[in-house]
Amino acid sequence: MAVSVASSVMGLELLPDDGVVPAESAAPRRAEGFPGQRIVVLPRPVVARLSTEPLLARLLPTDIGFYPHARGHYFERPRGADQAIFIYCRKGHGWCELRGERVAVGEGELLVVPAGEAHRYGAAEPQPWTIWWFHATGSDVGPLLGELGVRPESPVLFLGEDPRFPALFEEALEVMEHGYAPFQLLHASRTLAYLLSLMICRAREHWREAPDTRQRISSCIAFMKQHLDRPLRLTALAAIAGLSPSYFNVRFRKATGYSCMDYLTQLRIHQACQWLDTTDWPVKTIAARLGYDDPFYFSRVFSSICGLSPKEYRRTHKG
Repeated sequence: MAVSVASSVMGLELLPDDGVVPAESAAPRRAEGFPGQRIVVLPRPVVARLSTEPLLARLLPTDIGFYPHARGHYFERPRGADQAIFIYCRKGHGWCELRGERVAVGEGELLVVPAGEAHRYGAAEPQPWTIWWFHATGSDVGPLLGELGVRPESPVLFLGEDPRFPALFEEALEVMEHGYAPFQLLHASRTLAYLLSLMICRAREHWREAPDTRQRISSCIAFMKQHLDRPLRLTALAAIAGLSPSYFNVRFRKATGYSCMDYLTQLRIHQACQWLDTTDWPVKTIAARLGYDDPFYFSRVFSSICGLSPKEYRRTHKG
């Protein structure tokens, strides 16, 4: 089955979307045609047909590509795209204009343009970007953007470098290069869903913050893990980090998605589950080892998080 692979075909350029607007520049601007590029664009009738398939309706990749050292890259959509656009900058620099604001995109950053948003973007000079990118539609796209924390007002997210990112882009691209049968697109869809989940984790774990503040909060998390049996309090943990309690809690929530004390409770219950699975210690002993003087209170906390009492959890079959 043939796939629409954008390159030069009988003198015509196949582009990922309609609406390229040329712009004058000292260097020639182009939407594609870079040495070593790879690009797949699904025919729009195929997209319309498969977007109603139950296994693809949540996340359907419609376009995907790789542009190495894309000097002169430029694309503009005055009416936006029908899909959300994800662009991961592996090397070099680029830029994007969205809602009248111009933002820079650097190495290790993810640019996300929501569907329907007028925009333009391109490679910077003299260090043009090398990018992996894909377009996607489906009911999961909006919630995923929410988890990533990107919006039209702040479309760029710092992720850093992770060897799994290009490997997963490569896997999805290779699958789509071989065809667009439903089983092939299901493979690509699940691969990109995994990629996005890794990006969400990466954003949570390696948020862009002043290095000193980031290190202080990371050190505090390590301290919490090593002292789950101690009656830790927010003021004490903030003092360890050398930050005011209010500022510390705000930065902690941004990093983990939880308040400091909720995160500590999650750590304790996670450890409790491991001990319930791997030891025959009484619940009272486990509670004490996690800093709970009252085993009944510990059981209530455990049940509120796990949906089962510690004894019920221990009796369940796992694996």
